[in-house]
Amino acid sequence: MKNHIIFFSGGKSSFTVAHLIKKRFPNDNILLYFTDTLYEDEDLYRFIYEASDKLELPMLYHSVGLTPPQLMAKERFLYNSRVGNCSKKLKMEPAAKFFKKGIKPNIEKWYNEKFLKAPIVPLSEGFSINTSVYFGIGWDEMHREGAIKKNWEPFDVQMPLIEEVIDNEEILELYNIRRPRLYDMGFAHNNCKGRCVKAGQGHYKNLLMKDEKTFQEVKEHEIVLSEYIRYTKQPQIKNGKCKDYLFEDVYKFLSEGIKSDKIKNIIENADYLASTRRLFGTDSKGKPINKAYSFIKIMTLNELEKKPIQCDIWDIGGCGCFVDYGNENELFNY
Repeated sequence: MKNHIIFFSGGKSSFTVAHLIKKRFPNDNILLYFTDTLYEDEDLYRFIYEASDKLELPMLYHSVGLTPPQLMAKERFLYNSRVGNCSKKLKMEPAAKFFKKGIKPNIEKWYNEKFLKAPIVPLSEGFSINTSVYFGIGWDEMHREGAIKKNWEPFDVQMPLIEEVIDNEEILELYNIRRPRLYDMGFAHNNCKGRCVKAGQGHYKNLLMKDEKTFQEVKEHEIVLSEYIRYTKQPQIKNGKCKDYLFEDVYKFLSEGIKSDKIKNIIENADYLASTRRLFGTDSKGKPINKAYSFIKIMTLNELEKKPIQCDIWDIGGCGCFVDYGNENELFNY
């Protein structure tokens, strides 16, 4: 009996792949595998659990236990449309460590384990030889194929939707399952409740128009993280000679939405900070710490909200999860 592991992102394409694999290998061991950033849309969870029920396939749930904003605060780095380590640290690494090394992340849950036909034991002899992994990559994302296959050696990596053009909506109708709501809102993917840090100007404009509450939340995250990172660039804090007096406030805000007086001051003075950039002095070279950090190119979300007409609506972007996480030594440097 062979193992078939489907990287189940909560998108339409990964559902179609799961349908195809079950149809082709009904007697084999098939597993839906979901890595959670804890930053997803509520409807994504409805979709993946309903999908597991209707496909009658087991689902393994893994999570590091951190959200992208929490990770950014810990690393003192604002992920953006150029660099998105949240995908690497919260999805790629836990998946690779489990399937290549048998190392479980902080959180593991099973759903519909009764449908599992044989135990998943990554460290068992011949596991990689007897296992195929699947990704919902279509012909329009063929540029991702090479990197993904290289990353997942020695597993047999399959992307059936590159060769077969299938209408995802028809497959959903076949199981009478409603597609994730982000697609209905005009988003190209179902990642991170429309808050993907690798998304572009057009994507965030759509978020502003379709879900202003979420836009305001992520805008405030960007403001606070940007100022916090500039604050930590000060030499005395960077070299550990001075205590970081902001981290606890920032982390509590990003985790629980609690706004201390410090956080309120940063948010309320966002325009002032953006126009003057004088709050945190100079760096080790004597230069002003005045760089504005932003998720998207050219502008902050605060600026986008004020001038939405001037943004590039064709700059959509999006997360290319599982594409390239560096070399093996870097990945398993723990």
